[in-house]
Amino acid sequence: MVLSLAIIALSACKESFKKGTEGLEYKVISSGKGDVVKHGQYMQLQIAQLYNNGKTDSVISDTRTSPQGAAFEVLDSANMPVSYYNILKLMKKGDSLVLRILVDSAFAKSPQGIPPFFKKGHYLYTTARLENIFATREGADSARTIAMEAAQSKQKVLADQQLIKDDKTLVDYFSKNNIQATKAPLGTYVQIITPGTGPNADTSVVVQTNYTGKTMDGKSFDSNTDPAFNHVAPFLVNMTGDPLLGQGVIPGWTDGLKLLNKGAKAKFYIPSSLAYGAQGAGQDIKPNAILVFDIEVVDILNRTQALAAQQVEQKKMEEMQKRYMDSMQKVNPQPQQPGGPQ
Repeated sequence: MVLSLAIIALSACKESFKKGTEGLEYKVISSGKGDVVKHGQYMQLQIAQLYNNGKTDSVISDTRTSPQGAAFEVLDSANMPVSYYNILKLMKKGDSLVLRILVDSAFAKSPQGIPPFFKKGHYLYTTARLENIFATREGADSARTIAMEAAQSKQKVLADQQLIKDDKTLVDYFSKNNIQATKAPLGTYVQIITPGTGPNADTSVVVQTNYTGKTMDGKSFDSNTDPAFNHVAPFLVNMTGDPLLGQGVIPGWTDGLKLLNKGAKAKFYIPSSLAYGAQGAGQDIKPNAILVFDIEVVDILNRTQALAAQQVEQKKMEEMQKRYMDSMQKVNPQPQQPGGPQ
Protein backbone atom coordinates (compact mmCIF):
# COMPACT_ATOMS: atom_id res chain seq x y z
CA MET A 1 0.00 0.00 0.00
CA VAL A 2 2.79 2.41 0.93
CA LEU A 3 4.66 1.70 -2.29
CA SER A 4 1.52 2.17 -4.38
CA LEU A 5 0.84 5.53 -2.71
CA ALA A 6 4.37 6.64 -3.48
CA ILE A 7 4.16 5.50 -7.09
CA ILE A 8 0.85 7.35 -7.53
CA ALA A 9 2.58 10.50 -6.34
CA LEU A 10 5.52 9.91 -8.67
CA SER A 11 3.31 9.36 -11.70
CA ALA A 12 0.57 11.88 -10.93
CA CYS A 13 2.36 14.73 -12.65
CA LYS A 14 3.60 14.12 -16.18
CA GLU A 15 5.45 17.42 -16.55
CA SER A 16 9.23 17.41 -16.44
CA PHE A 17 11.14 17.85 -13.22
CA LYS A 18 12.29 21.37 -12.51
CA LYS A 19 15.84 22.09 -11.46
CA GLY A 20 16.51 23.08 -7.87
CA THR A 21 19.91 23.62 -6.30
CA GLU A 22 22.56 21.18 -5.03
CA GLY A 23 21.38 18.45 -7.39
CA LEU A 24 17.70 18.52 -6.40
CA GLU A 25 14.92 18.21 -8.97
CA TYR A 26 11.26 18.67 -8.12
CA LYS A 27 7.60 18.71 -9.15
CA VAL A 28 4.85 20.44 -7.19
CA ILE A 29 1.51 18.75 -7.83
CA SER A 30 -0.91 21.53 -7.01
CA SER A 31 -4.36 20.57 -5.76
CA GLY A 32 -4.43 22.76 -2.69
CA LYS A 33 -6.12 26.05 -2.01
CA GLY A 34 -5.26 29.23 -0.17
CA ASP A 35 -1.92 30.89 0.36
CA VAL A 36 1.48 29.26 0.13
CA VAL A 37 3.19 28.37 3.39
CA LYS A 38 5.04 31.33 4.88
CA HIS A 39 8.43 31.59 6.55
CA GLY A 40 8.18 30.60 10.23
CA GLN A 41 4.94 28.63 9.84
CA TYR A 42 4.68 24.97 10.77
CA MET A 43 3.94 22.27 8.21
CA GLN A 44 2.21 18.93 8.80
CA LEU A 45 3.62 16.58 6.15
CA GLN A 46 3.24 12.97 5.07
CA ILE A 47 6.64 11.97 3.70
CA ALA A 48 7.88 8.85 1.92
CA GLN A 49 11.48 8.18 0.89
CA LEU A 50 12.30 5.68 -1.85
CA TYR A 51 15.33 4.34 -3.68
CA ASN A 52 14.99 3.55 -7.37
CA ASN A 53 17.52 1.02 -8.70
CA GLY A 54 16.59 1.72 -12.31
CA LYS A 55 13.86 -0.90 -12.35
CA THR A 56 11.95 -0.92 -9.06
CA ASP A 57 11.29 1.38 -6.11
CA SER A 58 12.20 0.34 -2.56
CA VAL A 59 10.56 2.17 0.34
CA ILE A 60 13.15 3.44 2.81
CA SER A 61 10.71 5.15 5.17
CA ASP A 62 7.14 6.42 5.23
CA THR A 63 5.36 8.47 7.87
CA ARG A 64 2.13 6.61 7.02
CA THR A 65 3.59 3.47 8.61
CA SER A 66 5.56 5.21 11.36
CA PRO A 67 4.38 5.07 15.01
CA GLN A 68 5.06 8.83 15.17
CA GLY A 69 2.72 9.59 12.28
CA ALA A 70 3.01 12.76 10.22
CA ALA A 71 6.17 14.89 10.23
CA PHE A 72 6.04 18.45 11.56
CA GLU A 73 8.57 20.97 10.25
CA VAL A 74 8.96 24.71 10.60
CA LEU A 75 9.64 26.51 7.32
CA ASP A 76 12.87 28.23 8.24
CA SER A 77 16.05 28.31 6.17
CA ALA A 78 18.06 28.30 9.40
CA ASN A 79 16.66 24.87 10.32
CA MET A 80 16.73 23.12 6.94
CA PRO A 81 18.92 23.14 3.84
CA VAL A 82 18.22 26.17 1.68
CA SER A 83 17.75 23.90 -1.34
CA TYR A 84 14.73 22.30 0.35
CA TYR A 85 13.46 25.57 1.81
CA ASN A 86 13.26 27.16 -1.63
CA ILE A 87 11.05 24.32 -2.87
CA LEU A 88 8.81 23.86 0.17
CA LYS A 89 7.92 27.56 0.23
CA LEU A 90 6.11 27.04 -3.11
CA MET A 91 3.48 24.73 -1.54
CA LYS A 92 -0.08 25.33 -0.39
CA LYS A 93 -2.15 23.21 1.98
CA GLY A 94 -3.20 20.10 0.05
CA ASP A 95 -0.30 20.24 -2.44
CA SER A 96 1.99 17.27 -3.09
CA LEU A 97 5.67 17.33 -3.92
CA VAL A 98 8.04 14.92 -5.63
CA LEU A 99 11.77 15.42 -5.11
CA ARG A 100 14.56 13.40 -6.64
CA ILE A 101 18.32 13.50 -6.40
CA LEU A 102 21.03 11.31 -7.88
CA VAL A 103 22.80 9.09 -5.36
CA ASP A 104 26.06 10.68 -6.57
CA SER A 105 24.87 14.14 -5.50
CA ALA A 106 23.19 13.02 -2.28
CA PHE A 107 26.39 11.51 -0.87
CA ALA A 108 28.93 13.81 -2.55
CA LYS A 109 29.92 15.38 0.78
CA SER A 110 29.58 12.26 2.95
CA PRO A 111 32.90 11.16 4.53
CA GLN A 112 31.66 7.54 4.39
CA GLY A 113 30.86 7.77 0.69
CA ILE A 114 27.91 6.03 -0.96
CA PRO A 115 26.36 3.19 1.09
CA PRO A 116 26.97 -0.23 -0.52
CA PHE A 117 23.27 -0.82 -1.27
CA PHE A 118 23.03 2.41 -3.33
CA LYS A 119 24.56 2.78 -6.79
CA LYS A 120 25.77 5.78 -8.75
CA GLY A 121 23.40 6.96 -11.43
CA HIS A 122 20.30 5.87 -9.51
CA TYR A 123 17.81 8.19 -7.85
CA LEU A 124 16.59 8.76 -4.33
CA TYR A 125 12.99 10.02 -4.32
CA THR A 126 11.05 11.87 -1.65
CA THR A 127 7.29 12.34 -1.92
CA ALA A 128 5.51 14.74 0.42
CA ARG A 129 1.96 15.96 0.94
CA LEU A 130 1.33 19.17 2.86
CA GLU A 131 -1.66 18.25 5.02
CA ASN A 132 -1.89 21.37 7.13
CA ILE A 133 -0.23 24.68 8.01
CA PHE A 134 -0.02 26.15 11.52
CA ALA A 135 0.91 29.69 12.44
CA THR A 136 2.11 28.81 15.95
CA ARG A 137 4.16 26.14 17.68
CA GLU A 138 1.24 25.49 20.05
CA GLY A 139 -1.06 24.68 17.16
CA ALA A 140 1.54 22.37 15.62
CA ASP A 141 2.23 20.62 18.94
CA SER A 142 -1.46 19.96 19.49
CA ALA A 143 -1.82 18.53 15.98
CA ARG A 144 1.33 16.43 16.48
CA THR A 145 -0.14 14.82 19.59
CA ILE A 146 -3.37 13.98 17.77
CA ALA A 147 -1.47 12.62 14.75
CA MET A 148 0.78 10.47 16.94
CA GLU A 149 -2.16 8.99 18.86
CA ALA A 150 -3.96 8.21 15.59
CA ALA A 151 -0.80 6.62 14.12
CA GLN A 152 -0.25 4.48 17.20
CA SER A 153 -3.87 3.29 17.18
CA LYS A 154 -3.52 2.39 13.51
CA GLN A 155 -0.22 0.61 14.18
CA LYS A 156 -1.82 -1.39 17.00
CA VAL A 157 -4.56 -2.63 14.65
CA LEU A 158 -2.05 -3.51 11.94
CA ALA A 159 0.27 -5.20 14.46
CA ASP A 160 -2.59 -7.33 15.81
CA GLN A 161 -3.49 -8.38 12.26
CA GLN A 162 0.15 -9.19 11.49
CA LEU A 163 0.46 -11.19 14.71
CA ILE A 164 -2.41 -13.44 13.60
CA LYS A 165 -0.75 -13.91 10.21
CA ASP A 166 2.68 -14.62 11.74
CA ASP A 167 1.17 -17.05 14.23
CA LYS A 168 -0.33 -19.12 11.41
CA THR A 169 3.00 -19.06 9.56
CA LEU A 170 4.81 -20.36 12.65
CA VAL A 171 2.23 -23.02 13.49
CA ASP A 172 2.44 -24.33 9.91
CA TYR A 173 6.26 -24.25 10.13
CA PHE A 174 6.27 -26.22 13.39
CA SER A 175 3.89 -28.81 11.98
CA LYS A 176 5.93 -29.23 8.81
CA ASN A 177 9.23 -29.55 10.70
CA ASN A 178 7.92 -31.54 13.70
CA ILE A 179 8.95 -28.85 16.21
CA GLN A 180 7.50 -28.74 19.72
CA ALA A 181 7.28 -25.15 20.94
CA THR A 182 5.44 -23.44 23.77
CA LYS A 183 3.64 -20.15 23.20
CA ALA A 184 4.59 -17.41 25.66
CA PRO A 185 1.94 -14.91 26.89
CA LEU A 186 2.49 -12.26 24.19
CA GLY A 187 2.98 -14.67 21.28
CA THR A 188 6.65 -15.68 21.18
CA TYR A 189 7.15 -19.42 20.65
CA VAL A 190 9.85 -21.09 22.76
CA GLN A 191 11.47 -24.38 21.81
CA ILE A 192 13.38 -25.73 24.80
CA ILE A 193 16.62 -27.40 23.67
CA THR A 194 18.20 -27.93 27.11
CA PRO A 195 16.19 -27.39 30.31
CA GLY A 196 17.70 -25.22 33.03
CA THR A 197 17.35 -25.26 36.81
CA GLY A 198 15.74 -23.02 39.38
CA PRO A 199 12.98 -20.41 38.99
CA ASN A 200 12.15 -18.81 35.65
CA ALA A 201 13.11 -15.24 34.89
CA ASP A 202 10.58 -12.53 35.75
CA THR A 203 10.31 -8.75 35.78
CA SER A 204 12.48 -8.43 38.91
CA VAL A 205 15.72 -9.73 37.37
CA VAL A 206 18.38 -9.15 34.75
CA VAL A 207 19.18 -12.13 32.55
CA GLN A 208 22.73 -12.79 31.35
CA THR A 209 22.50 -14.40 27.91
CA ASN A 210 24.34 -15.69 24.90
CA TYR A 211 22.48 -15.44 21.61
CA THR A 212 22.51 -15.63 17.84
CA GLY A 213 19.74 -14.00 15.82
CA LYS A 214 18.64 -15.31 12.44
CA THR A 215 15.95 -14.69 9.86
CA MET A 216 13.52 -17.49 9.04
CA ASP A 217 15.65 -18.45 6.05
CA GLY A 218 18.66 -18.97 8.34
CA LYS A 219 20.69 -15.81 7.71
CA SER A 220 22.51 -14.62 10.86
CA PHE A 221 22.17 -10.89 11.53
CA ASP A 222 23.63 -10.61 15.05
CA SER A 223 25.41 -12.69 17.69
CA ASN A 224 27.40 -12.21 20.87
CA THR A 225 29.17 -15.56 20.45
CA ASP A 226 30.30 -15.20 16.82
CA PRO A 227 33.48 -13.04 16.55
CA ALA A 228 32.33 -11.86 13.12
CA PHE A 229 29.89 -9.49 14.86
CA ASN A 230 32.62 -7.91 17.04
CA HIS A 231 30.96 -8.07 20.46
CA VAL A 232 31.72 -11.43 22.05
CA ALA A 233 30.54 -11.07 25.66
CA PRO A 234 27.47 -12.17 27.63
CA PHE A 235 24.54 -9.84 26.98
CA LEU A 236 22.55 -8.46 29.93
CA VAL A 237 18.80 -8.33 29.35
CA ASN A 238 17.04 -5.91 31.69
CA MET A 239 13.64 -7.40 32.52
CA THR A 240 12.80 -4.76 35.13
CA GLY A 241 12.36 -1.53 33.19
CA ASP A 242 14.82 0.20 35.52
CA PRO A 243 17.31 2.02 33.23
CA LEU A 244 20.04 1.72 35.88
CA LEU A 245 20.09 -2.03 35.33
CA GLY A 246 20.80 -1.96 31.60
CA GLN A 247 19.08 -1.71 28.28
CA GLY A 248 15.77 -3.16 27.25
CA VAL A 249 15.15 -5.46 24.30
CA ILE A 250 12.39 -6.22 21.81
CA PRO A 251 9.17 -7.50 23.47
CA GLY A 252 9.63 -10.97 22.00
CA TRP A 253 12.75 -11.50 24.12
CA THR A 254 11.25 -10.58 27.46
CA ASP A 255 8.17 -12.63 26.54
CA GLY A 256 10.23 -15.73 25.82
CA LEU A 257 12.70 -15.36 28.69
CA LYS A 258 9.84 -15.71 31.20
CA LEU A 259 9.70 -19.39 30.19
CA LEU A 260 13.43 -19.99 30.82
CA ASN A 261 15.60 -20.49 33.89
CA LYS A 262 19.35 -20.56 34.58
CA GLY A 263 21.27 -22.83 32.22
CA ALA A 264 18.41 -23.23 29.76
CA LYS A 265 19.07 -23.28 26.03
CA ALA A 266 16.22 -22.57 23.64
CA LYS A 267 15.08 -21.20 20.32
CA PHE A 268 12.79 -18.18 20.22
CA TYR A 269 10.45 -17.77 17.25
CA ILE A 270 9.39 -14.13 17.46
CA PRO A 271 6.49 -12.72 15.42
CA SER A 272 7.34 -9.49 13.65
CA SER A 273 5.05 -7.34 15.80
CA LEU A 274 7.08 -8.43 18.86
CA ALA A 275 10.34 -7.66 17.03
CA TYR A 276 10.91 -4.79 14.57
CA GLY A 277 7.45 -4.69 13.03
CA ALA A 278 6.60 -2.96 9.79
CA GLN A 279 9.75 -0.82 9.97
CA GLY A 280 12.25 -3.68 9.94
CA ALA A 281 15.86 -3.02 10.97
CA GLY A 282 18.77 -2.59 8.59
CA GLN A 283 19.30 -4.61 5.44
CA ASP A 284 18.83 -8.08 6.90
CA ILE A 285 15.65 -7.63 8.93
CA LYS A 286 12.93 -6.83 6.43
CA PRO A 287 9.56 -5.28 7.33
CA ASN A 288 7.26 -7.76 9.08
CA ALA A 289 10.08 -10.31 9.44
CA ILE A 290 9.70 -13.22 11.86
CA LEU A 291 12.97 -13.70 13.77
CA VAL A 292 14.62 -16.79 15.27
CA PHE A 293 17.06 -16.59 18.18
CA ASP A 294 19.27 -19.27 19.68
CA ILE A 295 19.28 -18.33 23.37
CA GLU A 296 21.33 -19.51 26.35
CA VAL A 297 20.56 -18.26 29.85
CA VAL A 298 24.02 -17.99 31.40
CA ASP A 299 22.76 -16.56 34.69
CA ILE A 300 19.84 -14.77 36.33
CA LEU A 301 20.90 -11.74 38.38
CA ASN A 302 19.15 -9.89 41.17
CA ARG A 303 19.40 -6.08 41.40
CA THR A 304 22.67 -6.04 43.37
CA GLN A 305 24.33 -8.55 41.04
CA ALA A 306 23.05 -6.69 38.00
CA LEU A 307 24.47 -3.35 39.17
CA ALA A 308 27.85 -5.00 39.75
CA ALA A 309 27.73 -6.62 36.31
CA GLN A 310 26.85 -3.27 34.75
CA GLN A 311 29.88 -1.66 36.40
CA VAL A 312 32.14 -4.41 35.05
CA GLU A 313 30.76 -3.91 31.54
CA GLN A 314 31.17 -0.14 31.83
CA LYS A 315 34.79 -0.55 32.89
CA LYS A 316 35.45 -2.84 29.92
CA MET A 317 33.94 -0.28 27.57
CA GLU A 318 36.07 2.50 29.03
CA GLU A 319 39.21 0.37 28.68
CA MET A 320 38.35 -0.44 25.07
CA GLN A 321 37.77 3.24 24.34
CA LYS A 322 41.09 4.15 25.96
CA ARG A 323 42.96 1.53 23.91
CA TYR A 324 41.31 2.86 20.78
CA MET A 325 42.25 6.46 21.58
CA ASP A 326 45.82 5.39 22.39
CA SER A 327 46.11 3.56 19.08
CA MET A 328 44.75 6.59 17.22
CA GLN A 329 47.27 8.80 18.99
CA LYS A 330 50.10 6.58 17.75
CA VAL A 331 48.81 6.72 14.20
CA ASN A 332 48.04 10.44 14.23
CA PRO A 333 50.12 12.09 16.98
CA GLN A 334 49.00 15.60 17.87
CA PRO A 335 51.62 18.32 17.32
CA GLN A 336 53.02 19.71 20.53
CA GLN A 337 51.86 23.22 21.39
CA PRO A 338 54.52 25.95 21.40
CA GLY A 339 56.07 26.40 24.81
CA GLY A 340 56.00 22.76 25.81
CA PRO A 341 53.24 20.58 27.22
CA GLN A 342 50.14 22.47 28.28
